[in-house]
Amino acid sequence: MSVSKYRIGKTHISITSLQNTIANIENAVENSDTKQVCISDFRSVCYASDNEEYNKIMENSYMNAPDGMPLVWMARLWGLKEVHRTMGPELFVSMLKKKDNGLKHFLIGDTDEILENIKLKFVQGYNSLIVGTYSPPFIDVNQFDYTSIAKMIDDSGADLVWISMTTPKQDYFASNILPFLNKKILIGVGAAFRYSIGSYKLPGGFAQKIGLTGMFMRKKTWKQFKWYLIHIRRLIIFSTQIIYRRFCGKKYYE
Repeated sequence: MSVSKYRIGKTHISITSLQNTIANIENAVENSDTKQVCISDFRSVCYASDNEEYNKIMENSYMNAPDGMPLVWMARLWGLKEVHRTMGPELFVSMLKKKDNGLKHFLIGDTDEILENIKLKFVQGYNSLIVGTYSPPFIDVNQFDYTSIAKMIDDSGADLVWISMTTPKQDYFASNILPFLNKKILIGVGAAFRYSIGSYKLPGGFAQKIGLTGMFMRKKTWKQFKWYLIHIRRLIIFSTQIIYRRFCGKKYYE
Protein backbone atom coordinates (compact mmCIF):
# COMPACT_ATOMS: atom_id res chain seq x y z
CA MET A 1 0.00 0.00 0.00
CA SER A 2 1.38 3.43 -0.94
CA VAL A 3 0.40 6.77 0.57
CA SER A 4 -0.49 9.61 -1.82
CA LYS A 5 1.97 12.50 -1.84
CA TYR A 6 2.16 16.05 -3.15
CA ARG A 7 5.20 17.79 -4.57
CA ILE A 8 7.22 20.58 -2.94
CA GLY A 9 10.44 21.49 -4.70
CA LYS A 10 12.23 18.27 -5.65
CA THR A 11 10.52 15.98 -3.17
CA HIS A 12 7.06 14.87 -2.04
CA ILE A 13 5.10 15.09 1.22
CA SER A 14 2.33 12.71 2.25
CA ILE A 15 -1.32 13.69 2.02
CA THR A 16 -2.19 12.88 5.61
CA SER A 17 -3.16 14.02 9.10
CA LEU A 18 -2.14 12.81 12.57
CA GLN A 19 -4.92 10.22 12.77
CA ASN A 20 -4.40 9.10 9.19
CA THR A 21 -0.67 8.70 9.80
CA ILE A 22 -1.36 6.54 12.84
CA ALA A 23 -3.77 4.40 10.81
CA ASN A 24 -1.23 3.98 8.00
CA ILE A 25 1.51 2.96 10.43
CA GLU A 26 -0.77 0.43 12.10
CA ASN A 27 -1.72 -0.92 8.67
CA ALA A 28 1.95 -1.31 7.71
CA VAL A 29 2.58 -3.28 10.92
CA GLU A 30 -0.45 -5.47 10.24
CA ASN A 31 0.90 -6.22 6.76
CA SER A 32 4.28 -7.19 8.26
CA ASP A 33 6.07 -4.49 6.29
CA THR A 34 9.54 -3.09 6.89
CA LYS A 35 9.34 0.60 6.09
CA GLN A 36 10.70 4.01 6.96
CA VAL A 37 8.54 6.98 7.95
CA CYS A 38 10.02 10.48 7.78
CA ILE A 39 8.51 13.25 9.88
CA SER A 40 9.34 16.06 7.49
CA ASP A 41 9.42 19.76 8.25
CA PHE A 42 10.39 22.68 6.03
CA ARG A 43 14.05 22.10 6.85
CA SER A 44 13.74 18.58 5.45
CA VAL A 45 12.26 19.88 2.20
CA CYS A 46 15.01 22.49 1.82
CA TYR A 47 17.72 19.93 2.56
CA ALA A 48 16.21 17.38 0.16
CA SER A 49 16.13 19.99 -2.59
CA ASP A 50 19.87 20.58 -2.12
CA ASN A 51 21.00 17.01 -1.41
CA GLU A 52 20.19 14.23 -3.86
CA GLU A 53 21.08 11.44 -1.43
CA TYR A 54 18.66 12.70 1.19
CA ASN A 55 16.01 13.39 -1.42
CA LYS A 56 16.26 9.73 -2.46
CA ILE A 57 15.60 8.67 1.15
CA MET A 58 12.45 10.79 1.26
CA GLU A 59 11.30 9.55 -2.15
CA ASN A 60 11.73 5.91 -1.05
CA SER A 61 10.04 6.32 2.33
CA TYR A 62 6.62 4.93 3.13
CA MET A 63 5.45 8.33 4.34
CA ASN A 64 6.79 11.87 4.69
CA ALA A 65 4.40 13.30 7.25
CA PRO A 66 4.02 17.12 7.14
CA ASP A 67 5.54 18.36 10.41
CA GLY A 68 5.03 22.10 10.13
CA MET A 69 2.54 24.66 8.90
CA PRO A 70 4.55 25.76 5.81
CA LEU A 71 4.02 22.28 4.35
CA VAL A 72 0.30 22.54 5.07
CA TRP A 73 0.17 25.98 3.42
CA MET A 74 1.79 24.56 0.29
CA ALA A 75 -0.69 21.69 0.26
CA ARG A 76 -3.44 24.32 0.22
CA LEU A 77 -1.76 25.93 -2.81
CA TRP A 78 -2.17 22.57 -4.53
CA GLY A 79 -5.85 22.60 -3.51
CA LEU A 80 -5.41 19.81 -0.96
CA LYS A 81 -7.63 20.45 2.04
CA GLU A 82 -7.13 17.05 3.68
CA VAL A 83 -3.49 17.69 4.64
CA HIS A 84 -2.96 18.57 8.31
CA ARG A 85 0.14 19.08 10.40
CA THR A 86 1.54 15.85 11.82
CA MET A 87 4.16 16.69 14.43
CA GLY A 88 6.67 14.09 15.57
CA PRO A 89 6.13 14.71 19.31
CA GLU A 90 2.35 14.41 18.99
CA LEU A 91 2.62 11.24 16.88
CA PHE A 92 5.03 9.65 19.37
CA VAL A 93 2.92 10.43 22.43
CA SER A 94 -0.35 9.48 20.72
CA MET A 95 0.93 6.05 19.71
CA LEU A 96 2.54 5.31 23.07
CA LYS A 97 -0.76 6.10 24.78
CA LYS A 98 -2.83 3.86 22.49
CA LYS A 99 -3.82 0.73 24.37
CA ASP A 100 -5.91 -1.04 21.76
CA ASN A 101 -3.38 -1.90 19.07
CA GLY A 102 -0.88 -3.94 21.11
CA LEU A 103 2.11 -2.46 19.28
CA LYS A 104 5.55 -2.90 20.80
CA HIS A 105 7.98 0.02 20.82
CA PHE A 106 11.77 0.29 20.69
CA LEU A 107 13.36 3.68 21.42
CA ILE A 108 16.70 4.82 19.96
CA GLY A 109 18.33 8.11 20.86
CA ASP A 110 19.06 10.60 23.65
CA THR A 111 20.50 9.61 27.04
CA ASP A 112 19.83 6.59 29.25
CA GLU A 113 18.26 8.93 31.80
CA ILE A 114 15.77 10.34 29.29
CA LEU A 115 14.92 6.85 28.04
CA GLU A 116 14.37 5.61 31.60
CA ASN A 117 12.08 8.56 32.35
CA ILE A 118 10.01 7.78 29.25
CA LYS A 119 9.64 4.18 30.38
CA LEU A 120 8.63 5.25 33.87
CA LYS A 121 5.97 7.61 32.54
CA PHE A 122 4.44 5.53 29.77
CA VAL A 123 4.87 1.97 30.99
CA GLN A 124 3.56 2.75 34.46
CA GLY A 125 1.04 5.41 33.46
CA TYR A 126 -0.33 4.03 30.18
CA ASN A 127 0.81 0.39 30.05
CA SER A 128 2.80 1.17 26.91
CA LEU A 129 4.70 -1.81 25.51
CA ILE A 130 8.24 -0.39 25.43
CA VAL A 131 10.30 -3.53 24.84
CA GLY A 132 13.73 -1.98 24.40
CA THR A 133 15.84 1.17 24.39
CA TYR A 134 19.26 2.15 23.08
CA SER A 135 21.21 5.33 23.78
CA PRO A 136 23.67 5.50 20.87
CA PRO A 137 27.12 7.08 21.01
CA PHE A 138 27.54 10.49 19.40
CA ILE A 139 29.31 9.37 16.22
CA ASP A 140 28.97 9.80 12.48
CA VAL A 141 25.89 8.09 11.06
CA ASN A 142 28.06 5.76 8.94
CA GLN A 143 30.06 4.50 11.93
CA PHE A 144 27.29 2.61 13.73
CA ASP A 145 27.36 -1.19 13.96
CA TYR A 146 24.00 -1.57 12.26
CA THR A 147 24.09 -5.37 12.29
CA SER A 148 24.37 -5.54 16.07
CA ILE A 149 21.81 -2.81 16.67
CA ALA A 150 19.36 -4.50 14.29
CA LYS A 151 19.77 -7.81 16.14
CA MET A 152 19.00 -6.05 19.42
CA ILE A 153 15.83 -4.60 17.91
CA ASP A 154 14.69 -7.84 16.26
CA ASP A 155 15.32 -9.83 19.46
CA SER A 156 13.10 -7.39 21.39
CA GLY A 157 10.08 -8.25 19.25
CA ALA A 158 9.34 -4.57 18.61
CA ASP A 159 6.94 -3.44 15.88
CA LEU A 160 7.88 0.27 15.85
CA VAL A 161 11.35 1.74 16.14
CA TRP A 162 11.36 5.39 17.23
CA ILE A 163 14.55 7.33 16.46
CA SER A 164 15.19 10.59 18.29
CA MET A 165 18.12 12.33 16.61
CA THR A 166 18.52 15.52 14.63
CA THR A 167 17.31 15.80 11.05
CA PRO A 168 18.67 14.55 8.67
CA LYS A 169 20.81 12.21 10.81
CA GLN A 170 17.83 10.21 12.09
CA ASP A 171 16.58 9.57 8.56
CA TYR A 172 20.02 8.46 7.36
CA PHE A 173 20.21 6.16 10.41
CA ALA A 174 16.82 4.65 9.61
CA SER A 175 17.71 4.18 5.95
CA ASN A 176 21.03 2.52 6.84
CA ILE A 177 19.60 0.06 9.35
CA LEU A 178 16.43 -0.78 7.41
CA PRO A 179 17.94 -3.63 5.30
CA PHE A 180 19.08 -5.45 8.47
CA LEU A 181 15.66 -5.47 10.15
CA ASN A 182 12.74 -7.87 9.92
CA LYS A 183 9.19 -6.49 9.83
CA LYS A 184 9.79 -3.14 11.51
CA ILE A 185 8.49 0.39 10.96
CA LEU A 186 11.12 3.05 11.63
CA ILE A 187 10.08 6.59 12.51
CA GLY A 188 12.41 9.54 13.07
CA VAL A 189 10.81 11.96 15.55
CA GLY A 190 13.47 14.54 16.44
CA ALA A 191 12.95 16.06 19.89
CA ALA A 192 9.89 13.93 20.66
CA PHE A 193 11.52 11.97 23.49
CA ARG A 194 12.21 15.08 25.56
CA TYR A 195 8.88 16.61 24.62
CA SER A 196 7.07 13.49 25.85
CA ILE A 197 8.38 13.90 29.41
CA GLY A 198 8.09 17.70 29.52
CA SER A 199 11.75 18.66 29.01
CA TYR A 200 10.70 20.56 25.88
CA LYS A 201 7.48 22.51 25.57
CA LEU A 202 5.46 23.30 22.49
CA PRO A 203 4.61 27.00 22.07
CA GLY A 204 1.05 28.30 22.16
CA GLY A 205 -1.45 27.79 19.39
CA PHE A 206 -0.81 31.14 17.70
CA ALA A 207 2.93 30.45 17.24
CA GLN A 208 2.07 27.04 15.79
CA LYS A 209 -0.50 28.46 13.38
CA ILE A 210 1.93 31.00 11.92
CA GLY A 211 4.62 28.36 11.47
CA LEU A 212 7.03 29.38 14.27
CA THR A 213 6.87 26.20 16.39
CA GLY A 214 10.52 25.30 15.87
CA MET A 215 11.76 28.71 16.91
CA PHE A 216 10.23 28.51 20.40
CA MET A 217 10.51 24.76 21.02
CA ARG A 218 14.27 24.80 21.61
CA LYS A 219 16.85 27.13 23.07
CA LYS A 220 18.93 29.57 20.97
CA THR A 221 15.83 31.38 19.74
CA TRP A 222 17.87 34.02 17.89
CA LYS A 223 19.65 31.32 15.87
CA GLN A 224 16.28 29.82 14.98
CA PHE A 225 14.96 33.26 14.02
CA LYS A 226 17.92 33.82 11.66
CA TRP A 227 17.18 30.48 9.99
CA TYR A 228 13.54 31.48 9.47
CA LEU A 229 14.55 34.81 7.94
CA ILE A 230 17.02 33.19 5.55
CA HIS A 231 14.58 30.50 4.44
CA ILE A 232 11.60 32.76 3.81
CA ARG A 233 13.10 33.06 0.32
CA ARG A 234 12.89 29.28 -0.13
CA LEU A 235 9.28 29.30 1.03
CA ILE A 236 8.42 31.93 -1.58
CA ILE A 237 10.27 29.99 -4.30
CA PHE A 238 8.55 26.68 -3.52
CA SER A 239 5.15 28.36 -3.31
CA THR A 240 5.69 30.14 -6.62
CA GLN A 241 6.71 26.85 -8.24
CA ILE A 242 3.46 25.24 -7.12
CA ILE A 243 1.36 28.10 -8.46
CA TYR A 244 3.23 27.97 -11.77
CA ARG A 245 2.92 24.18 -12.05
CA ARG A 246 -0.82 24.37 -11.43
CA PHE A 247 -1.11 27.12 -14.04
CA CYS A 248 0.67 24.79 -16.51
CA GLY A 249 -1.79 21.99 -15.76
CA LYS A 250 0.50 19.85 -13.60
CA LYS A 251 -0.96 17.62 -10.90
CA TYR A 252 0.08 17.73 -7.24
CA TYR A 253 1.91 14.39 -7.50
CA GLU A 254 3.88 15.21 -10.66
